[in-house]
Amino acid sequence: MISKKILQILTWPFRVFLKPFRRPARTAGRTAAGAAARLGPGAILEEEYREEPPRGVEAAMFRQLPRPRLTEKSASELTLEQAHEYAAQAERFYDFEFPLFPRGDFFYEEIEKDFLYKALGYSEESIDQRFINVANLFRRTLNDNTRGLMLFWTPLIGALAIGGTVVAQRYLGAAVEPWLLYGAASGLAALLAFLVYSWPYKVVQQRNLLNLDNYVTSKFARINNNFQVAKRRALNVERDKRIPEREELMDEAGAWTLAYHWFAMRLFLCESMLRNKFYQIRRNTALYWAGGMVVIVGAGAAALVALMTGGADRTALSVVAAAMGVYVLIAGAVTARATSTMFNVVQSNEWSRFSMINLDRTIRDHVAEDKLQIVTFRDRNRME
Repeated sequence: MISKKILQILTWPFRVFLKPFRRPARTAGRTAAGAAARLGPGAILEEEYREEPPRGVEAAMFRQLPRPRLTEKSASELTLEQAHEYAAQAERFYDFEFPLFPRGDFFYEEIEKDFLYKALGYSEESIDQRFINVANLFRRTLNDNTRGLMLFWTPLIGALAIGGTVVAQRYLGAAVEPWLLYGAASGLAALLAFLVYSWPYKVVQQRNLLNLDNYVTSKFARINNNFQVAKRRALNVERDKRIPEREELMDEAGAWTLAYHWFAMRLFLCESMLRNKFYQIRRNTALYWAGGMVVIVGAGAAALVALMTGGADRTALSVVAAAMGVYVLIAGAVTARATSTMFNVVQSNEWSRFSMINLDRTIRDHVAEDKLQIVTFRDRNRME
């Protein structure tokens, strides 16, 4: 939420300019999104926190999330009644008129998020409500940890190191060369920044993404298994029915067919939801990195101004400026790969993704098999 406020402040002039041209609208998707944002981690992962409480120094500095509990039903639990429920969700999705003229928000991911909320039917009864809440929670947590590293810990380490050296020099006087003193200070600050980045931050972020990756892998695999079961039952439903049961046959065949359609579309929509969240994480990480560098440079400029007003000579100013410059370069280089370092642990190639489910081949085989049986029985009856 804080990251969103920072982005709103930075884009305030643009939004003020565009405000007269925007149509006020409050959609169900935005209301649902706000409700999801108000859910704290304790409300979403209450049981998981009891089973897997965060431990260690890294958890004290950055927020660590446990692996979410999977609530997707397994294929063995799939019944005809549930197939009817999935078929009803599929009908709602296919009948929904998605708006061609959405709100004029400055950030397009908000528009896309509303679309996905409506498409997945975000509500208390929706099977994917927990997935959406978990995706929001992990996105906020990853952003919060990155913001803490870039805008708090990294500038604080540099400020304490250089500021402490300025104070120490007053007591040491000319006993130590300024270049050596400030060079050691900038090196120590860079080492501490690298330590904070590579141990608490990197460990927590990768652990969070591993937990999310495990959750997504299990959920997508279950949806894929349910798709395969629903497909087989839709293909073989006529084997257990006779002509007097044609009404039940039509109802059951339609339910299982719409069910496997909906399982495939849920995979596509859930992938799109993750894409939306991962985009926001990448974008915000880049902004936090740039903001952290601005904060460090601003603190260095303030220190130089304070030294100038305090009567420091050019040599002292040059030494402090060089030390701050070295720290900015090293800290910036260390934290620049934060996004790639985080996402390296996500094994999306192991997910049962929509492109791997072969919905097109399933539809083709299903229709072809039914048509073949119709022609076969027709010709057989003609021969008899």
